[in-house]
Amino acid sequence: MQTAISKLVLNNFRNFSFKKFEFNSNQILFCGVNGSGKTNTLEALSLLGRSPSLRSDEYDEMLKKDALNFSIYGELKNHNFLEKIAIKFDKNSKKKNYEFNGEPSGSKRQSDLKNYLINFVILTPQIEQLFILGKSQRREYLDKIVCDIDLSHQNRLHNYQKLLKERLLILQKYRNQASGEKWLDIVENNIAEIGISIAFARIEAIEFFNKAIASFSSNFPKTFLEVSGEVEALIASKSSLFLENFYREKLNMNRQNDLENFKTAFGIHRADFDAIFCDKNFSATKSSTGEQKAIMISISLARAKISASYKNQPTILIFDEVVSHLDNQRKIHLFDEISQANLQSFFSATSKDLIPVEKIQELEVVEI
Repeated sequence: MQTAISKLVLNNFRNFSFKKFEFNSNQILFCGVNGSGKTNTLEALSLLGRSPSLRSDEYDEMLKKDALNFSIYGELKNHNFLEKIAIKFDKNSKKKNYEFNGEPSGSKRQSDLKNYLINFVILTPQIEQLFILGKSQRREYLDKIVCDIDLSHQNRLHNYQKLLKERLLILQKYRNQASGEKWLDIVENNIAEIGISIAFARIEAIEFFNKAIASFSSNFPKTFLEVSGEVEALIASKSSLFLENFYREKLNMNRQNDLENFKTAFGIHRADFDAIFCDKNFSATKSSTGEQKAIMISISLARAKISASYKNQPTILIFDEVVSHLDNQRKIHLFDEISQANLQSFFSATSKDLIPVEKIQELEVVEI
């Protein structure tokens, strides 16, 4: 049996002073007019997981107006370690605190348990437009896919960004004076090592993902994912030693230019991500809006299947307003595939009339 959320209680969260939900099925539909709190509820659920929240907003922004704190409480079933999770945020202290199984958790225990939290695979109207957005959004989504497979990837990304900031501050402070070169050499060496590790993780994860998605039977478009970047392009043909030396040399050569622009022009943080629509053999960036939506649903379903089946992680799907612009046949295919995956899934829609008649009985409808 897959992990599922059976209860959710919100206090002073977004538009809710108090709200309690109890879930008795694997497929839950939140229904309500725009502004009623459907997406807020999905966001609260996502905060119980190990990835960034649905909106990635600051916690201050999640407080109900005039409230000084909020809490989110969830009960789980079929989880190996956790039965209860609570998150509390205090406006004055700016601190968020976790409780696991009813016990307050220190930062070390939070870190230890983070990888056991639910992996929410989320699809929103914004993510549906991934392939018409900029490189940074596509790269961020690429790294979410890698994090599904490699639980250490997020820490690498965090450390890499810290080192980039440190390098720019050193460049600014010493302005290429000899006294700063030794420090720069050390930092650039660390950037190169972590950068190569991130690039390898991306390539390995995408190769694994492509093999898995090719094996799935799906009514949504099959895709082949690609990573493009100066470092990633060399991985198949060059040794790690060569790549690290190459990385360091590029950083060294670019010092003056990076100082003037106060940004690092070379590195894995400049990579891009694309999906090839296999039926037509061209990029998702050149596909129609409907095809792009179907491609993103396909990728999301594959991510969830890989997370649950291959990596044995507690996995739950969140689809915010996804059904709104699908034709009836695509909607039927979507619910069929989710049923086959046997994963708990949360949907939102302005009306249950948007759900195919033959599928509505399979959903637990929650009016908001």
